[in-house]
Amino acid sequence: MAQKAIGFLKLMLPRIPLIISTTFSHYVYGPPMPSWSYRFTLTVTLLRSFIAHMNLAPIKQSQAMSMMTEEDAPVKPGAIASGATISKSYRDKAAEHVARLFDLKGIDSANLGWDWKNDPAADGPLMAEWTETVTKDEKHAEGRTVLYLHGGGYILGSILTHRWASASMARLGGAKVFAIDYRLAPDSPFPAAIVDSLAAYLYLLHPPADSGFAPVDPKNLVIMGDSAGGGLAFGAMLAIRDAGLPMPAGVVGLSPWLDLLHSMPSVLTNAHSDYIPAEGFTQGGQGSVKKLAKLASAIDESILLHHAEMPEIQYYATNALLDCPYVSPLMEKSLEGACPMLVIAGNGEMLRDESIVFGLKNANASPTLHLLMYDDMPHVFAMFDFLVSAGDCLEAAGEFIRNVTLGGKDIPNKSYLRVGVDGRRRPLEQDAVVGWEERVGKLGGGHKVLAGLL
Repeated sequence: MAQKAIGFLKLMLPRIPLIISTTFSHYVYGPPMPSWSYRFTLTVTLLRSFIAHMNLAPIKQSQAMSMMTEEDAPVKPGAIASGATISKSYRDKAAEHVARLFDLKGIDSANLGWDWKNDPAADGPLMAEWTETVTKDEKHAEGRTVLYLHGGGYILGSILTHRWASASMARLGGAKVFAIDYRLAPDSPFPAAIVDSLAAYLYLLHPPADSGFAPVDPKNLVIMGDSAGGGLAFGAMLAIRDAGLPMPAGVVGLSPWLDLLHSMPSVLTNAHSDYIPAEGFTQGGQGSVKKLAKLASAIDESILLHHAEMPEIQYYATNALLDCPYVSPLMEKSLEGACPMLVIAGNGEMLRDESIVFGLKNANASPTLHLLMYDDMPHVFAMFDFLVSAGDCLEAAGEFIRNVTLGGKDIPNKSYLRVGVDGRRRPLEQDAVVGWEERVGKLGGGHKVLAGLL
């Protein structure tokens, strides 16, 4: 107990000037977003400070710092959790599917930057955890399952850090939630997380005899994740579709990271109202949009991502694969054959525009696609349980899960809505992201945008 108190003081004492300046700014000049309370302003400011430090620290140090939070991650009251292990055979089967997809899509394994088929981290079982409610209410349906993929920029996070999400979806989705500790970059970059997600999916559909549960009907299974886990959920869904496997009932992304190219305006314009690193998640900050602008100006745009002088931008995937749909689902040309989708994001977050463009870009696709954009909210605001908007969006996710699985209600094919801080919904404006057609698929939005940053 004493060690934890000392650790807390070490974290907070250097930030006392920041706390004082934030307090002064909040009450004198007003909060970053109109609806923010002082508590929330301070929470976001301190979180931004911690994450900025982790983003610039050596990656191993950042991962060690992140793991400290796992010690204080109890199972939420009203929920029970039990461990599970997925044998290596499921990873092997998933890797076979991914290898075939690479051949089908013309993805050269040389562009991956590592020997993904011989990863020592894949030799053991894949760790997982089941979460369910103690008391089953009228929302619960036997067999309904959520495969949850945690966020953390593909480099941080675990089952334990995201127990808040597992417990919430077990209660609100009326489901059993199966969360996995997929492999993390940089030790195990793309496609390790996709392989592990597919392995978990295959495990749920075809469990071993001693698993303790019946095979899950894919029509009763939803894949869900937040941030990087949200992007992974969509990437895994696309891989499942392209591999010809049975499709899940739906996919849900909470502030999903859909564009590792950081091509949309909000990456720069929303830094004041978010806590993720300035200019977005990048490899230790070296690939930030502004830092790349000067270098990009001297390189032809058509070869920018493949140029030898361009530093690697992300830990998760090499530059050459940042536009791969399994890495950046925003790049997918057609969603035909996809399952119903729900995207939830905050209007104040830096990844806002990619969620909006994902909806606009696929407005004419036949699959069900819903977007909820919450006023004033930052990245993965659902985890701040004292916010009204957090409760509202989790309720919406739970309702979607119940409706797209067996016995659910019919839902509209498309809906793109803004949600006010009072919960009222209104249509999303058509020009919510101006000029996105010219920016999508281009690093930082393209040469024209980057040149404006010089």
